[in-house]
Amino acid sequence: MEAHITREYIAGFFDLGSSKQEQDHLDFIMSHLALKKYPHNSYIFHQGDTADAMYFIEAGTVQVRGKNNELFNELGPGRYFGEYAALTGDKRSANILANGTVQVYELDAKTLQTLIRNNPKIYRLFLKKAYDEANERYQKLVRALNTKRGLGASSGSRIKPQKLFLHYFAVFFIFYNLLLFCPDPQGPAPLHPLLMVSPIVFLVAYIIITRRALEAIVLSVLYLAVMLAKFNFVVFFCEHIVRAVTEVPEIIFMVFLMGVLTRLFTASGSINALKYAAERGIKTGKGTLLTSFFATVLMALDEYLCVLIHSSCFRPLADNKRIAREKSAMVMGMAPGALCILSPLSLTGIYLAGLIYKHSGDRSLFIRAAGFNFAAFLTAGFVVFLALEMVPLAFSLKKAVLRVKEGGTLWSADTETSGEPEAANRGRVINLVLPVAVLIAASIIAGTLETGTFGVNVLSGLVITLIFTFILYCFQEYMTPEQYFKHIIYGFESMLAPIVMFVMGACFAAGMDEIGFSAWLNGMVNSTIGGQAWMLPALVFGFCTLTGALFDSPWAMYAIGIPIALDLAASVHSDPGIYMGAVCAAGLLGNEIAMGDIFFIGPMLGINPMAYYRAKLPYVILIAALTFLGYLGAGYLLNTAALPELLPLEEWGPVFERFTAPVQRHIQGIIDYFTF
Repeated sequence: MEAHITREYIAGFFDLGSSKQEQDHLDFIMSHLALKKYPHNSYIFHQGDTADAMYFIEAGTVQVRGKNNELFNELGPGRYFGEYAALTGDKRSANILANGTVQVYELDAKTLQTLIRNNPKIYRLFLKKAYDEANERYQKLVRALNTKRGLGASSGSRIKPQKLFLHYFAVFFIFYNLLLFCPDPQGPAPLHPLLMVSPIVFLVAYIIITRRALEAIVLSVLYLAVMLAKFNFVVFFCEHIVRAVTEVPEIIFMVFLMGVLTRLFTASGSINALKYAAERGIKTGKGTLLTSFFATVLMALDEYLCVLIHSSCFRPLADNKRIAREKSAMVMGMAPGALCILSPLSLTGIYLAGLIYKHSGDRSLFIRAAGFNFAAFLTAGFVVFLALEMVPLAFSLKKAVLRVKEGGTLWSADTETSGEPEAANRGRVINLVLPVAVLIAASIIAGTLETGTFGVNVLSGLVITLIFTFILYCFQEYMTPEQYFKHIIYGFESMLAPIVMFVMGACFAAGMDEIGFSAWLNGMVNSTIGGQAWMLPALVFGFCTLTGALFDSPWAMYAIGIPIALDLAASVHSDPGIYMGAVCAAGLLGNEIAMGDIFFIGPMLGINPMAYYRAKLPYVILIAALTFLGYLGAGYLLNTAALPELLPLEEWGPVFERFTAPVQRHIQGIIDYFTF
């Protein structure tokens, strides 16, 4: 039998070189390795046991299982386990079961700790291995993020060259006919309405056929470039990209920095620490679900960060309280989207605020739009009432709750119970809470100092928070400066999809304006809607919800829907806030109706994706219907001047000034002191 745990293996594992001192360390380790055998179905250790050793697998396979015997992972020869708990003295976080006869080399915790004291290099190595394991999980999260935000994931199957050729030949044929037969949009005669609408038709059709939102919008921008510049379309295309990037660079930078912050939270291990803190304080099922909701309120920086927190922290607690996974998944899966879309500090909020400002020039319009986002408020309220058991149970959700009440499994029969092993690095809760508090406080203080009244400057807040996290994480030795800056690169990578979608969406909107679409739309709406303009917000909501569901990417729908909705609001001289609220609400509910998201959220929350979808769909449809009625009512009231507009952000200044003035004086005094 081939030996796996050799002297060379151990030297490589501990990164020991050929110097005499390092060879002495290696001799010390080899002399303390003890070979042990475990028969099939025997436990090497149980969850909650005192950690007294780490293990290297020489032969056989072990299974990593959770408290309810769910399978997390399988490890074969040449792998190792139990190192982090042995190093820190923590309790075991999982059960390790022998799958067949297993031989392991045991290295006792006392020997390991002696090594650490004598060789700090080994301690740094253990930290690196812990972060590498966390990084593997994070990369899976990044792939899911990119798929949802428009980059798309390969299906894994090869496309036949003949099919690929026919596909792009059809695209070439359309573009070639545009070159030959499309009249100049900037000529004396306006384009025919069918030609004005054709880029949108091309975009929607391409997304429906291919399910590739980003590719569709890039080709649609090229379509517009061909219409406007003919054979000079490449130069035109590049100029529009440069213009889109240079007009709002702060928005692009903020999205990148938010990705970095999300990455750092994941790598610090503080998410895992939250689980152990929650275990000690939550006693009931209602308390578990409500706590998960309020944790989302506090951590509403990124939807998928919230889902990751729920997966690691609150789903195991909900399981312990015997809550059907369909129900816990609805609370933990629906709340993040609703809360993040309302927050100007979240990634979604930054993206939407940037798009709205890019096309309206009004920095406060996103705040007004949030007040009109009826779908977000209804969804958040539904989640709270569901957690409090005040929602009537129906269809699949009712069956799931009855199944658990009658002693059945927590999950449906078709659910795969395997998942990710628990990350080794637990971190500290304070490392999650403090940076969020600093981000909120720094954004408000920076915005207030900049404008002289109450305001929010998210870019300054993010920069200050990243400086703070560097000091917090590196000086606690949760990561080295080198690892910190690697996480910055990984965070940038995760945000490429929304950035590209943002830029392409801006280019598409600019191109549509140049071919005369906005002017035509204004005239068409005024001539057809007449005195029924109060219905427009509801119609915008319905159309954008359907479009978002078909696109299976709210990011693509926002990029197209926001400039069109702003044009509609201008054409009927209505408050653009309600139109922006309708588009944002449509993105939220279109995302819930589409099926793409469930294949990420379902496995993360331990439920079969289709079981999760069947449980939530009736309630999502009900929320959509109530939202549609809400926009009909609000549109009617606003149109008859019975309901005043929400105050713009800058008009809240006098309200907050008397509360913030003392703080401003103290801060300005500190700045003046150090400046002097």
